[in-house]
Amino acid sequence: MKTIALALLMISTAASAQVIGLGTTQVGATFQLATGIAKVVSDKAGVQMRTQPMAGAAQYAPLVNSGEIEFGIANAPELHYLVEGRVIVEGRKNPELRMVARLVPWYNGFVVKGDSPFKSLKDLRGQPLPYGFTGNPLGKVLVDGYLANAGLTVSDVRPVPVPSFPRMFDAFKQQQTATSIATLGSSQLKEWEVALGTVRYLPFDDSPPAVAAMAKFIPYGYVQEVPAGATGIPAPTKLLVYDYTLWTNAKVSPDVVGKVVDALYSNAAAVKETSPLWKEFDPKLMSKELGVPYHPGAIKVYQAKGIWPGKK
Repeated sequence: MKTIALALLMISTAASAQVIGLGTTQVGATFQLATGIAKVVSDKAGVQMRTQPMAGAAQYAPLVNSGEIEFGIANAPELHYLVEGRVIVEGRKNPELRMVARLVPWYNGFVVKGDSPFKSLKDLRGQPLPYGFTGNPLGKVLVDGYLANAGLTVSDVRPVPVPSFPRMFDAFKQQQTATSIATLGSSQLKEWEVALGTVRYLPFDDSPPAVAAMAKFIPYGYVQEVPAGATGIPAPTKLLVYDYTLWTNAKVSPDVVGKVVDALYSNAAAVKETSPLWKEFDPKLMSKELGVPYHPGAIKVYQAKGIWPGKK
């Protein structure tokens, strides 16, 4: 009888634990961030969050929009295009998506060989650059934005068709292109250094007109100087930065959203332990205004913590 009672108690406990989903990519940095979120939320929020890996945000955003999955993760430019139904999901709006939290900044830009004669983005005029990205439209958006920062367009360079980021990485390694998109701190930088020697980032222009031109392609992107020391940064260099975001459906319970927000806000150390990618996670910046309305459940927590900026 005791065995039966214990079994019934375990079943009852499992049944009472609410399970929520988090849409994410199958591999890469996005998946690493999602895994950390799911772990901390499951450990600290009293709900079980499970990652739902798919090919990309264009696949899981519609499921979050319809309420089939409760949460999703993507960078801020992607989120804007997902909501508006442009570029990466042309003609397919997702108006029910709501911001939950700003997570971490993402530093990126064009990398060239260390001994390259190119010193600025403007120097890429007439050079072979990766373009196309039929398998990942975000790549095309980034290239267009990088070039716009330098007052250039794709017509000013020689586009080399690549369907994906891995193919772009390989094209640069084989020197079929003069440059490649790269995220600061990525393992790809080390691989290139083994194959090509030192590599370095080309600096962005942080003047207001240049940043505004870039923002037409990369919404809420900004330029920030990175101190020397990291791979690809032999001297202080200004890179493009955009923020990673956590979002949900407008109809998800405010209580559930609040639990997720509070778990991340109140357990920053636990979040950072899940991956080096969380190094710059700052709970006080979770409520940053990024142009997409916040969910009421998140707003309530941020107001209670005293970090709500007052915009809805």
